[in-house]
This record gives sequence, structure tokens and C-alpha cells, in this order.
Amino acid sequence: MKLDLGYNSDFEVRHLDYHCASVGSFTVLYLSDLHLTRFGGPLVARLEVTISQLNPQVILLGGDYLDGPRGVAHFGRLLRFLAGRPHVFVVAGNHDEWFGLAKVKAMVEANSLVWLGKDAVEIKLAGHRIAVGGKGVASRAEGIDFSILCLHQPIAPNRLQAVHNLIFAGHLHGGQVVLWRSARGLYPGRLFYRWNILQAQLGNCLYIISKGLGDTLPVRYNCPKDVVFVRVNPA
Repeated sequence: MKLDLGYNSDFEVRHLDYHCASVGSFTVLYLSDLHLTRFGGPLVARLEVTISQLNPQVILLGGDYLDGPRGVAHFGRLLRFLAGRPHVFVVAGNHDEWFGLAKVKAMVEANSLVWLGKDAVEIKLAGHRIAVGGKGVASRAEGIDFSILCLHQPIAPNRLQAVHNLIFAGHLHGGQVVLWRSARGLYPGRLFYRWNILQAQLGNCLYIISKGLGDTLPVRYNCPKDVVFVRVNPA
């Protein structure tokens, strides 16, 4: 049991594996809910080190980057760091809409990163066709070998689990206070939010919920911040 106070408590890397017969090996990193303020410099510095060490082939940013104008400089630093890497995809969170979605999108695109819209983006890894999409991508183009859905807020997968191999979401912060956990999720947050879980295997789809990297109210109990690192390997 651990109490974390303040904006700069450390985060963990959750390592997961996904096996799929139709693709070669590649790696995906999902990070979300930075909620950057004027105190965000140390968090961004640690993220830069972690990303350099993991060296993921696909990076997904899951929204809620800013909690005020004084976090803009730190978010800009992270975007400039990511600008030199291939296959970086970004979606918006609800806090980004409050801050100014057009401003956030402009910062992302100024660094040549991909802002995910209504259509999936196709990339090639190890000779295979990989689709990466955001909210609203509910179909799979013909010939796609592997599909990734990047969300901010968790949603009921319904038919999405038949379309996508990996689904990532954040937003819930694990509830910030975890008094107990079970195979059903993290409690007491799970009592209020159905998807306050760590992960779920839904047929061939792995649905992963990050606990995020920051909080508007910077208090956590037994709920470490995280990024999610997935190794995709041939079955």
C-alpha cells in the first residue's frame, strides 16, 4: 500500500504480450492522462528516458495532456522529442477540449505527428499491414493484418472486439484510490465505472486500460501511474 502526493511521483511500465499468427514482431507503447501543469518537467524528462530505453515501434498518446497554460511548454518539449520517431499517433481527451482542441492539434501537427481522425491510418511493420485508428473506427479495411484502436475514454467494445486486435484507453486513472483489486477490476472505482480494470481478453482482442500519468487532484493510494508496453509476437 502506498500513498503518492504531488505531481511528480514515479510511474511503472506495464509489460504485456500479445500473440498473433498473422504478423511479425513489433512493439506498441500507450501513454495517457499527463495533465501537465507548471510542475510537469520531471515527468516529461522521465518519459523521454523510458521511451528511449523501450524504443517502441508504435507510440500512442491517449489524451488529457494539459491542465493549464503553464503545462504547454512541457507538452511542447515532449512533442519535439517524439517528432524524430516514426509511427506516433495522438488522440484528444476531454481536458484537451476544455483547454482548446484546435491549439493542441496544431501543436501535434506542427511536430509532424499523426492526429487520428475518423479514418484509420495504415502503416507497414515487418512486411505486414497495420491499421491504427481512433474513436469511431469500427470497421477493418480489406487486407489489414492487424488493427489497433487508440481511445481516451473507455467504451463498451461491443462489435469493436471483432475488428481490432488491441484496444487502448485511459481516462479513469484507476480510480486514484485502490482499496482492493480482483479479476473484475480495481475497487472501489469499479463500482462506479465498468471499465475501471487493467485489461480484458475479449476473444482475439486485448482491451487495455491505463491508469495514466497525472491527475488534476494529485493524490493516489495504491494506484501507481503507468504506461503500457505491448510486445506483439507471432503465435
